[in-house]
Amino acid sequence: MRTESLPAPAPPAAERCLRGLLHDLGHGLAAVSYLAEGMRADGALPPAATDRLEVMSQELARLLDLVASGAAPAEPVPVELHGLLGRLATARARAGAPTLLVRPGAPVPVRADATAVWRMLSNLLDNAMRAAGPHGVVELGITRSPAAEPGGGTATVEISDDGPGFGRGPDGAAGLGLGIVTGLAQECGARLHLDPAPLRGTRARLVFPVA
Repeated sequence: MRTESLPAPAPPAAERCLRGLLHDLGHGLAAVSYLAEGMRADGALPPAATDRLEVMSQELARLLDLVASGAAPAEPVPVELHGLLGRLATARARAGAPTLLVRPGAPVPVRADATAVWRMLSNLLDNAMRAAGPHGVVELGITRSPAAEPGGGTATVEISDDGPGFGRGPDGAAGLGLGIVTGLAQECGARLHLDPAPLRGTRARLVFPVA
């Protein structure tokens, strides 16, 4: 009798990694889909549509980087948080999603895995937009603490929504997304905090060390 060995089950860690990658790919592809819908509504390709195409290209480039990395930690490189946060907000705002307010500020560089930072901010922003809903508001900003403070300085990315509050919004990918952010934050030496927003909803704070 011919027997064939069955493939060994995937290790739990590998399965979690794959789920995380698929989850993040879904976020990125959803952003591209929203932009494409906006282009169809224009009916032609005026300058605004050209801008959307550029943003779509940026999103696709990030996705290609993510797939190429295989979710393996990369060497830390300089990452400018304020600019990255603004680009993510611009890509999603052009889809006609919730109102996104980015507080102005000076460049805030940190050293981290650039793809991991993109994944963390993308997940937190998408979760906030989902909680706020199409008529809600999401506010984004960055605060810094002086390097002279105990433990060194920090840069804190804040993303607040005016949704119903953590755990009371639409079901879906929020739980998995927050798990991904928590794991990536630990790898980058960052910390994730979730607390009620000042008026309503949830505020996510991602704290990076700054030398």
